[in-house]
Amino acid sequence: MSIKEKTTVSAVSLESLAKRGFSRIAVAVGVFDGVHLGHQKLLARLKTMAAGLNAKPVVLTFHPHPRFVLFPNAPLKLLVSREKKFDLLAKFGIDAVVTLPFTADFAAMPPDVFLETCLDSPGIEIAGICVGAKWRFGAEGKGDVETLAKYSKSHNFELDPVEEFTLGGGVVSSTAIRRAVSGGLLDDATAMLGRRHSVRGKVSRGANIATSDLKCPTANIAIPDVILPPDGVYAGFAVMEDGQRWPAAVSVGESPSFKEKQRSKTLVETHLLGFNGDLYGNVLDTEFVRHIREERCFRSPEELAAQIADDLAQIAQIAKSRMNADGN
Repeated sequence: MSIKEKTTVSAVSLESLAKRGFSRIAVAVGVFDGVHLGHQKLLARLKTMAAGLNAKPVVLTFHPHPRFVLFPNAPLKLLVSREKKFDLLAKFGIDAVVTLPFTADFAAMPPDVFLETCLDSPGIEIAGICVGAKWRFGAEGKGDVETLAKYSKSHNFELDPVEEFTLGGGVVSSTAIRRAVSGGLLDDATAMLGRRHSVRGKVSRGANIATSDLKCPTANIAIPDVILPPDGVYAGFAVMEDGQRWPAAVSVGESPSFKEKQRSKTLVETHLLGFNGDLYGNVLDTEFVRHIREERCFRSPEELAAQIADDLAQIAQIAKSRMNADGN
């Protein structure tokens, strides 16, 4: 299965959708960072609604993430890049994604103006809308599902407020998943995402230490500003653009044994077990499966090489058991 299973139409407004052949749509509104199980529940309801209304399922989202604008002094790491979010939405059957720019002026709109700005467009008929039952919008979050219900009646479209998805007694949310990933609780993150947490990036050239000194070539992943698990060594998988899947040893951190040779503070380095070839310029999805050990400084390349050999043996066993469990 390739990284990109299908493509979805990307648009900057509902009006621009009309120029792409869309006329009657059902819309889900939200940020959709991570496209986790809660989002997937919403998307499934959207698809059911769209099918019943003879409409195309469309997601209306925002960029940047509203928290970057509303809370600029509280840095936020996203679960997925914008490109990967689009690919995941396509995977779950969304025909188009409309991305509206989220600005301070946009955030200050009263709820009724917000709805008119987002949803009123010539050439596009909205047949239905799906949102989270606790969704808030407009200035100071004064708009809610009741506000939207009144709007839906006056504009003659269906409204489906979807209750939050719970797992193990807790609500599945992007915030909860970020907390799990940053805390190294990978199994919890996997359960809430419905897949393993991963980062996508292009393979770039590094300091060549792993190849020349350690005889263990790694792909240096140039990742966007997304959340990573704590520094350390992980068992994982690397998925190529063509769908090839390889067991992988993944290092996250500063490479303290060779810190003076590195140019970047935090690195993601992925060694594909059994792979021989040139990965430079390729895009990889690197999945995190299990933490193996903490990152630490070794006294010599030989000592580090011996540790890496132990790591790879352990990772190979973990990968084999996980691939059997996955049915691969």
